[in-house]
Amino acid sequence: MNNYTEGTLVQQTAADCLELQLGWKSVYAYSNEAFVPDGTLGRASDREVFA
Repeated sequence: MNNYTEGTLVQQTAADCLELQLGWKSVYAYSNEAFVPDGTLGRASDREVFA
């Protein structure tokens, strides 16, 4: 069974490209991010754009 979703076709492809080309690390934190200083992305709330 093929899993052709936005996540696999667009998001993962873009994340892989950014990692290979720029050395960036991506984190999929949608719906499971911990909003504390030592949390997933270090944000206090979902209103913060940059960590």
